[in-house]
Amino acid sequence: MLIGLLAGGLLVAAAGCTTAEPAPADPLAQVRAAAAKTASAPARVTMSVPNVDVAGGTDPAGRALTLTVTTDLDGEKVKEEVRVLGDQAYLMLGKSAWPGLDKKFVAFSTAEFATASLVHLGDPFDPTGAKGLTAAATSAQRTADGTYTGTIDLSAAPGATSRGLVPATAEQLERAGDVLTAVPFEASVDGEGRLTALTLKLPAYGTVPAYDSVSRYSAFGEPVTVTAPATEELAQVPDALRKLLTHSV
Repeated sequence: MLIGLLAGGLLVAAAGCTTAEPAPADPLAQVRAAAAKTASAPARVTMSVPNVDVAGGTDPAGRALTLTVTTDLDGEKVKEEVRVLGDQAYLMLGKSAWPGLDKKFVAFSTAEFATASLVHLGDPFDPTGAKGLTAAATSAQRTADGTYTGTIDLSAAPGATSRGLVPATAEQLERAGDVLTAVPFEASVDGEGRLTALTLKLPAYGTVPAYDSVSRYSAFGEPVTVTAPATEELAQVPDALRKLLTHSV
């Protein structure tokens, strides 16, 4: 996602001389530019936190997303599936308290999906939240091996609350103190200026132990194919359950 570290700042095209847009000189601007570049094109994404692994593909321009979320529930692997296609989103819980719902999809509008699952971020086509997280970064340095380190103010990161990275209420956030306002991160950027990895080192706060959130990006530009569930794969659910799944109650 970095716009490329062009030593001379000028790119001479074969068809003629054109001035390339220079890469940001500031490491913090470089990380943000890299995140924006990755989040603007098709890519494979993975994300892992303790007991949860996410894998799939996203195509922001094509407004397509497919993810499998695998959760370890006391030794049992439960797979939740997410599909988003245009203005329609679908969620299959994998396991629920409602009979017959485990292997059925629940349909939402894409806007509702912003709060409908484990990857409920403000932008469903940036499922790891790379743009929002790096936008909330407060410092960055480039290391000798070409990677980046710095800090992120999670209290200012869009979507961090709904994703579970920070407490859900202002009171809980206040009790967490300052530990979430300077969370260390590590980032990797490829030669094309794209973010390829982002690790957040979440500190312990309250009863939550310290842990790492690791996101990786690959297969840039490869098509992402999403198929809407067939009619027989869809579940009709009561409004109360729909509101529960979208955290609107």
